[in-house]
Amino acid sequence: MNEWITGPRDDAGERWRRVVAAALRAAYAWSVRRRFPTAMREVAMMTGVVMEAHGPGRGPASPSALVDCLRAPLGELPAFDGSGESEDSAIADAVLLDSHDRPTPEVHDLVCEYALPLAGTFEAEAWLPTWTRMHADHIRRQAFASLIETRSQEDYVASRKFLIDHPAGSREELAELVSTTGVRVVSRGYTEIPAERRYRVTPDTEWWWPCPVCAWPMEVTGRTVRCRYRPHASVFRIVPGRTPLSRPGLTAVDEGPRVARPEARPVSDAVCLDAGVWRFVVVPGASELRLCRALEKQGAQVRLWPELDSYDLHVLAGPDEFRIDVKEYRSVHRLIADLRAKQPRARVLLPQTHEHQLDAVKAALPSLAVTTEARFRAEVRRALKKGRTT
Repeated sequence: MNEWITGPRDDAGERWRRVVAAALRAAYAWSVRRRFPTAMREVAMMTGVVMEAHGPGRGPASPSALVDCLRAPLGELPAFDGSGESEDSAIADAVLLDSHDRPTPEVHDLVCEYALPLAGTFEAEAWLPTWTRMHADHIRRQAFASLIETRSQEDYVASRKFLIDHPAGSREELAELVSTTGVRVVSRGYTEIPAERRYRVTPDTEWWWPCPVCAWPMEVTGRTVRCRYRPHASVFRIVPGRTPLSRPGLTAVDEGPRVARPEARPVSDAVCLDAGVWRFVVVPGASELRLCRALEKQGAQVRLWPELDSYDLHVLAGPDEFRIDVKEYRSVHRLIADLRAKQPRARVLLPQTHEHQLDAVKAALPSLAVTTEARFRAEVRRALKKGRTT
């Protein structure tokens, strides 16, 4: 009866996810309501999705009531009462709008993993970012479509590495690199640095900083600078330049691993990849490349994304051969759900920032071949040592 909203599947877990996805879209729409005339219509439509998922007499019954809910932990919504297998405690604790009605760090870091296309009449507005309305796999497929047109493995690897190594930069420098290397750029290409990633000194002088891990522009909040993706944990404080035209600096304010302090870059002529491509291509890709380079440094031979991305890493170490699929999800619940829905073609590896998820994954999927980065690198060392002694 309600399939025009719900789609063919409509169990409790699917309704719960639909609430999270609609809340994500509503939060973003509310934050830009003064910029886009149709934003309030989006909030109203997402209120309808949330109401339908809750059922009569439960949940927010108006757009203003929904917005109030977005300023509190999502777990306070009645949809979370039944919890059970469908509930993700990290999502339940997430707040989507801050005290200034801006999307919180959890929105881009965690909740976006629950984005999905909503069925029927809820077509996305042009101003609605991909990460609020598309499943991660959809964004990746859309991004990679232009990379695999030649069906050349070599071209595919070169173009994908380019995106990960160069998610932002000077338009002129990027254009020259594309021209000299012959790589293909994703269909959505590069766009201007978003306003929340700029440090404005004068009306004509703005700066941005690349994340030390993923190189995408970090978010600027007052004098604080950090990557939206929480595992890229460095937090910095801006040190203004001596004059309005001087280059500002950064000083580290957290106690995490020491990283090189990035240098401020001028916003003029700067561009970056679409936020959805950053979150679901560049972020995991940075871990894949880092792991590839670490294994090669150990002495292994590594091929990236074999068979046009059937899996992530093909590793030869001494007499042993390994096929690895790196899985980097902030939500272990989403990771488990996606692994159940789609059987991986290689052994699953949790990168160093996500090794704490191992026990949960093994408990939920006991037959799954899964390891951690630390364990796998030790396994490769043993295989290389075995190769040298035989």
